[in-house]
Amino acid sequence: MSFGLPNHLVRTVHSRALANASQWGGIACLAAALATVLLTAANGMASQGGAGVWPTVIALVPMIGMLAVLRRVRTVIMTIAYLVVGTFGTFLYALTLLTQTPSYRETSLFVFALPVIAMLAIGGAGSGALVGVLWSTLGYALAEVAVLIAAHLADRAFLPDVTSLLAYLVLVSVMILDAYVSVGRHTPQTLIHRAVRDVHASSVRHELAVEFAAELHDAVLSELVTVAASVPGELSPRLRTLIERDLVELGRDAATLSERHGTVDDPDASAWHESGLVKAIEQSRDDGLVIAVSGDRELVATLSPAQDRALGLAVRQCLVNVLRHAGTAEADVAISASDDELSVMVIDAGRGFVPAETAADRMGLRTSVHERIEHVGGTVTIWSSREVGTTVMLTLPIPVPVAAPTQSDGPAA
Repeated sequence: MSFGLPNHLVRTVHSRALANASQWGGIACLAAALATVLLTAANGMASQGGAGVWPTVIALVPMIGMLAVLRRVRTVIMTIAYLVVGTFGTFLYALTLLTQTPSYRETSLFVFALPVIAMLAIGGAGSGALVGVLWSTLGYALAEVAVLIAAHLADRAFLPDVTSLLAYLVLVSVMILDAYVSVGRHTPQTLIHRAVRDVHASSVRHELAVEFAAELHDAVLSELVTVAASVPGELSPRLRTLIERDLVELGRDAATLSERHGTVDDPDASAWHESGLVKAIEQSRDDGLVIAVSGDRELVATLSPAQDRALGLAVRQCLVNVLRHAGTAEADVAISASDDELSVMVIDAGRGFVPAETAADRMGLRTSVHERIEHVGGTVTIWSSREVGTTVMLTLPIPVPVAAPTQSDGPAA
């Protein structure tokens, strides 16, 4: 098991490798079929001296082109288009060979298996094992039906070829094995991820406990010493006021205590509490989400008003997605910065998803997050995997302060 490559990236790499291998195999089969037909025509085995072979060439060339395009554009529409073109091409290919080549009297020959293998190779382009098996099965079935119809029209015997059947079983077995290995690798990485989160949560709780203990020590100990040393009887008004004020202070929520990084007069602290990011966090907490905030909160003060608003709305949408889709009520918001960039990460350990499978009509991530952040010059990066969780990193450029104009050193008027 590799710790260097995240689980969802490993699955993507395996999926692409399997797709490339199967599609290159399909292209090779189609090229071999084309070469076989041309060689047959050149040797004079076609009944019309080679002229009758051209429908076969017309059937194979579009299939090769569509499969080559599908290697770069792996979408459902392109997959369906290839299946349609491939079914018609396989039918025309088989019908031409059966009618123009007298020596081909049944369909179990290897030459008829080549386009069928190219059709079932479409399964390697699936985004998962089940999807890949379904595509392969559909491609194999359509190709066999096309050959069956061609054999019936040409009055030839239809016999399923063993070669394409073995190719189908091998490809399906590889996809199922890859899914099984992915599940075995998924469990330990999930445990590692959750262990890291538990360590982080424990560290945050420890910091809160230390801060609260320090607050308790500083605010109450002196009053307790004063009470112990005072004369028995009613407390003085001054001491009563101090104790009441400290009780109110200690009754505040621990989250509010942990977010206090300065006095009210501190402009950075004021900017943090008035930022769009804080509003997004507080609104999500009101919705029932438990949010742990870490990092340098004062860095939010470096953003422009437009960036602050865009960041707040984007983070709000990310937290809404956690509540609606992640299946968890906890999230982390981490703030960090370099010399010229501010990054905010929204992290959850929910059910996760595969970004490439996000439906086109899902407006949340595309409009409320990606477009909003990109509009103010930022970028959005998403890491997610099923049953592991999701991390969304929003990165914004820190505006360069404009230097105030200086007066000329020339003589005064």
